[in-house]
Amino acid sequence: MRKSIAARLGLTTTVGPGRERRRSRGLSVAPALLLLAGGGLVGVHTAGGISPVAEDQTLFTLHGHGHGHGRGMGQWGALGYAQQGWSAEQILGHYYGDTELAMLEPTEITVRLMFRDGKPLEVASAGPLTVAGQSVAPGQSARLTPTAGGAHVQIADSCGGQVLWEGETTDPWVYPESESPSSLCGEDATYRGALGVALAGGEARTISKLDLEDYLRGVVPAESPASWADQGGAEALKAQAVAARSYAAAESRTGYAKTCDTQACQVYRGADKNDPRTDAAIEGTRGQVLTRGGVVVPAEFSASTGGFSAGGNFPAMPDDGDAVSPTHDWTHRLTAREISDAFEVGELVSMTVVEANGLGPDGGRVLRLRVEGADRTVEVSGDDARVQLSLKSDWFYIEGQEPVVEGLPEEKIPHPE
Repeated sequence: MRKSIAARLGLTTTVGPGRERRRSRGLSVAPALLLLAGGGLVGVHTAGGISPVAEDQTLFTLHGHGHGHGRGMGQWGALGYAQQGWSAEQILGHYYGDTELAMLEPTEITVRLMFRDGKPLEVASAGPLTVAGQSVAPGQSARLTPTAGGAHVQIADSCGGQVLWEGETTDPWVYPESESPSSLCGEDATYRGALGVALAGGEARTISKLDLEDYLRGVVPAESPASWADQGGAEALKAQAVAARSYAAAESRTGYAKTCDTQACQVYRGADKNDPRTDAAIEGTRGQVLTRGGVVVPAEFSASTGGFSAGGNFPAMPDDGDAVSPTHDWTHRLTAREISDAFEVGELVSMTVVEANGLGPDGGRVLRLRVEGADRTVEVSGDDARVQLSLKSDWFYIEGQEPVVEGLPEEKIPHPE
């Protein structure tokens, strides 16, 4: 069996019976990479003598797996398993170990619309609305500016039109009186339920308040393509619905909003992107959530695990379904200058994987990356490296360090029942 990158680098730390985690000695890989790239070396004086630094345009090639943090369910892996005939329950059980399915009572959720931060709210609808005890006829608009005690309200004859009524309210919400979604004036966006405002640090916030099942209609097709239902992936969409419902129900972001509408929480696009195929997945799992000890769990998910999930709140698991992912394997090239700028270390001397988790091929996910420069040396987590270097995931190795495959011993590898 070929050795892993960690084994090749040669330092070990015991992490369990019969299992070792390797740590590198911090070997500089710059010379090997420079030879591969046809680059050159110059010297920088250090306390220990002269260390070589990479020329600015020297290329460093990183090979990796997956897309995203890899915790919990891999969305592409869920598709792959669904295409193999797995049910949504089997998919969820595989990714979210030590959890149970339970039923959630009908509930309401509040969502911070982050793209509206700092802006007052103006709402119109094809149906009637109510605000501050006043009726807003179809075609008219309601404008709300948050105050310490609620909101200042104006009712106008149209978006941006002449004011018909003006006053204050302690109930800063615009309520629909029909099934018609409300439109945000000046935005190509519509929302079911009520829309309101709040103050946070003196800045305006816009909030969507609606039934959790209606909220999911704007989440599931934003997180997993509805077209997967036409590719044998209907059960993957059901799994996504349960994961998204669980994640939202477990959230508690701020006093004025339980969750938000971006990847900082999970993506929510209101009523504009609803699709009958994802609506069916939501209805087919209505109220279902994942729990542990009777408590709803934040069921994280990401696009692609690369073939092995990352662990965390849920056990790390092999993910054979991820073979269908377009980012199952990837390559990313960076210049020495891009790396040194990203970590602010001065002229680059070396970049070395110090520790990886050993799960999956190529050493597994990076736990620690050391970047040595002429000015300073830093060590960062693999996840920080992913962000700072704009990588698809924290599962990568650096060409020239010759990582090779050494998986967990067979008896240590978890398998679905």
